Amino acid sequence: MKKYSKPILIFIISPIIIVSSLVDTPLSDLNQAEKFFLLGKFRQSIIAYQDQIRKSENEEIPSYNIGYIYYLESKFDSASHYCNQSLKYNPQYGPALYLKGLLNKENGNLHLWGKYLKESLDSHPDKEFPFFELGKFYLKQSNYAEAENYFRESIHASDIFSIPYPYLAWALEKQGRNKEAIKVLENGLETSYDAKILERLIPLYKKTDQDKKAQKYSGLFVYLFPEHPFSSQLSKNNPDNSSAMGFKELPVREKDSNVFFPVGEEKLYRVSIGPLKVGELFTAIQDTLIFNGKKVYQVRFSLDSNPDLAFAAVLHSDYLSYVDMYSKQVELHYLHTRENEKIWDKVYDFDRNKHKFVCRTVREDGHIDVIEKYLPRNTIDGTSILFYSRQIVKEKRSERVMTIIDENFVISDINYTGKMEPVEVRGQEENCYLISGTNHYKGIVGFTGDFRGWFRNSPDHLPVQSDFKIWVGRIKVTTASEEEQKLHKYSK
Repeated sequence: MKKYSKPILIFIISPIIIVSSLVDTPLSDLNQAEKFFLLGKFRQSIIAYQDQIRKSENEEIPSYNIGYIYYLESKFDSASHYCNQSLKYNPQYGPALYLKGLLNKENGNLHLWGKYLKESLDSHPDKEFPFFELGKFYLKQSNYAEAENYFRESIHASDIFSIPYPYLAWALEKQGRNKEAIKVLENGLETSYDAKILERLIPLYKKTDQDKKAQKYSGLFVYLFPEHPFSSQLSKNNPDNSSAMGFKELPVREKDSNVFFPVGEEKLYRVSIGPLKVGELFTAIQDTLIFNGKKVYQVRFSLDSNPDLAFAAVLHSDYLSYVDMYSKQVELHYLHTRENEKIWDKVYDFDRNKHKFVCRTVREDGHIDVIEKYLPRNTIDGTSILFYSRQIVKEKRSERVMTIIDENFVISDINYTGKMEPVEVRGQEENCYLISGTNHYKGIVGFTGDFRGWFRNSPDHLPVQSDFKIWVGRIKVTTASEEEQKLHKYSK
């Protein structure tokens, strides 16, 4: 790729050409139907999956995928046809049995709704989904004890699946166990600051005469979700509410001085625990373009584990993002991830105008699913926070930002100290800007707790070093040597 000394905007007329480049990476093995689905192009995806059915003997997965897309579009007759086709090819295919249950729910067939969900548990690879829906099945029948059991199973099946928490709290509340319901919701907030969790928690605080906590979280809700219908209700009942738990309005950054990332920049970092090199981190600013009417950078962030440590863990994560040139907030984010034997592809779609976050996933066997949540304002993607910090490092300010990790909304506190400290970079000492902070969550490769970072005193404010607290100690990220940069061998 040709390198430029400063960003050059590239205007591309076709929106399909613009967006397709995000998932057209040689590091994944997506077919055309999967690419269309990840990008939210459902019509094109259905046509491509139909073409797969005509050419393939393994037809239960594309048939299920077409049925699932029709289900998302509320075209239940078409969804049912393709779901039945999937089960015809494989009567025990878990995702299709799960979809069959959802379709019977829409048809009002209570018996078959529960029957197919239970059958899907034996073979569904992501059991948190059928467990959660079975909880809703029993909630519908006012069988709150059984609903509680299934919601707990859903949370146990995946410790990052935040959606069941408000439903579990509702089942507990219906059993008169308000204190337990509050504890469940507070635990849920440790996983994700979802609007639905807060929406259930605030009335429970009021119901149990915990007015100060209700006031505290009401202020947070109004700040994070100002356009949510519940915010209007809270503001009406609490007109003097100004608490936002440390969150503050972020400065508007729309000046051209914030557009300084050099297109073509490629940097490799060494990831170490003590003397042991455990992996490599690669970042690149690949391009500039227009996406949804906004000027964006296309950036890449890759993390690869040391293959000599494969007996302990194998990790490869490749992230491609469209980052707003001015705010450095992510507009669209593609993830291709391998953790040991698990492989998946995801797209995070941040629709800030509609206050909606959508995660579309292609699982390892090729089946698809969607998670949708209300999007907190000013949310920063966790893997792109490195780019976000570069523009603020000279401002000498503190920010509390909502960060998205694993489809969940968690808190990061970042302190831009304005201080300069000497750091060794490729054998030479440089005076660099220091930032510090705390991640209130468990991030990639166990990143959590406090962190520090050092940024070059130069127009591009390049990050040169950082260290993070992890569950086994501290992990250090340093600028790779010129030889390591040249080889970039772990990516192979």
